[in-house]
Amino acid sequence: MGACSSTSQSGGAASASSPRPAATTTSSKSKGDSNMDTDMKSTDVESREQQINIHSKAKAKRAQNVFAEPLDMSEDFVIPNFPKSDGAVKFIDESLADNFIFASLTKEERRLLIDAMKADEVPAGTVIIQQGEVGDYFYVVEDGNISFNVDGNNVGACSRGASFGELALLYNCPRAATCIANSRCKIWKVDQRTFRYMLANNNASLQKGVLEVLRKVQFLSNLDEATLIRIADALTSVSYNEG
Repeated sequence: MGACSSTSQSGGAASASSPRPAATTTSSKSKGDSNMDTDMKSTDVESREQQINIHSKAKAKRAQNVFAEPLDMSEDFVIPNFPKSDGAVKFIDESLADNFIFASLTKEERRLLIDAMKADEVPAGTVIIQQGEVGDYFYVVEDGNISFNVDGNNVGACSRGASFGELALLYNCPRAATCIANSRCKIWKVDQRTFRYMLANNNASLQKGVLEVLRKVQFLSNLDEATLIRIADALTSVSYNEG
């Protein structure tokens, strides 16, 4: 089980003289600040994991963790799309903002993930996740309160804007804690299979577009398909604001 995550909101060209070093220093600082923010988020996640006693008791379990089985892309699988209000989309997007699992998703991938999340309501006392069972759902809490129990001991709780269970999207691993609804809860959820197909399909579409561009580059035109695919896989998308 992933840690409970709280919601948060998240120059011109240098002249030929002295401003150039200043511009370089500013860029370096910005990059350093970005790295620091990432490090802080990672530290925050580990701190939350410690609250539910993962690090002290689950080392043996982590050795059992395995990546999910490879996808069969020949399978006829349709990624679900559950209609949502603009307010629901905004709420889920903000709830995902500080979760390290989704930090590398593109804007398009995040929207596909949000569209695939299904609303569910559970009454008080419902066991949403059972410790020790292998689960494949990730959850975002819209309303209500959920407690975390490890070996029968309460180790924390979360409410609106929190998320949990994200590691199940990547691994077939035992849940580290039992999650119980303390009140009637409205939650959004998505399963591992949907998440992985969404990423695979989107990556395939992006790669196809990149390959079409690379084939139009004159000095690459004589390369074989396998080489072009390796080049496409090595490319990184960078966006620039106007000006």
